[in-house]
Amino acid sequence: MIHNAIVIEGLYKKFGTTVALNNISFKSVEGVNIILGPNGAGKSTFLRCIMGLYKPSSGSISVLGKRPYFDDSVREKIALLSDNYAMYDFLTVKQNLKFFGSLYHLKDKEIYKKSLAILKDMDAVKFFDRKVVELSRGTKQKIAFCRAMLNEPDILLLDEPTAFLDASSSEWIRNFVINYSKGGKTVLFVTQKLDEVSRFNARLVILREGSIVEDTTTYNIYNDIMKSSSVLIRFAKPVSTSILKLTGYKFEAMEVGSVSSVKFFIDSYADVNKLVLKLIKKKAFILGIDYIEPLVERISKGG
Repeated sequence: MIHNAIVIEGLYKKFGTTVALNNISFKSVEGVNIILGPNGAGKSTFLRCIMGLYKPSSGSISVLGKRPYFDDSVREKIALLSDNYAMYDFLTVKQNLKFFGSLYHLKDKEIYKKSLAILKDMDAVKFFDRKVVELSRGTKQKIAFCRAMLNEPDILLLDEPTAFLDASSSEWIRNFVINYSKGGKTVLFVTQKLDEVSRFNARLVILREGSIVEDTTTYNIYNDIMKSSSVLIRFAKPVSTSILKLTGYKFEAMEVGSVSSVKFFIDSYADVNKLVLKLIKKKAFILGIDYIEPLVERISKGG
């Protein structure tokens, strides 16, 4: 049981001239650590560096007190579920799990017992003797998750673990992760799905363009969001600042294409009708209204 199982200082990772990770410093906490960010944010590269699959261009990574790229032994206590399910297509599920379990020096009986328990919960036991190449992408994801759990890792790295899964299986994995992390484990749960964030009470790191733009908790970020919402109103022609001020709401004027638009900061979306009525009374011609998803905006802009 280690509170800061992963300690990263000043991590840079470049691929040629492309900077994938830019001066990342991070200390994991025991339990669930959510890494949230859009495609191309560097999330998968981040996990691969922690796993020791990529050598940092500069900076340091310590995992359970060891340097993962230079010390393979640490991998016995880590597991990575990557966006590539990483199994042998022309072996059966059973053969795959037996092979990967043997890498952790597990006996066949133990491998099958662990595997079947997880596969049963995810309604995938029926695929145990099927070749991986015959399976759907969602079923492959279930098998890959099962494989990642064979060594009961101290550190579990999950890259979009619910991708391709139905709602029931996704919910099962989230609940499994929450319960598993309570046993003194460290879990990094990488996602770009905003709805996943709301399912956890956990540490939350927002990654954008290879940099950490916010390090908070799911509770704090949703508490902040509930305090402030915003709506973008598009007008047929510019509206004077004096009229905008008369609405009583804070605002930020902007141009979207050739259309005059104003972002209003409101207490809740229930205020939109009041705001629109005030604008109509002032003869402002409204073309459209766009509701701004606060968390999307926070990810795209940071902070």
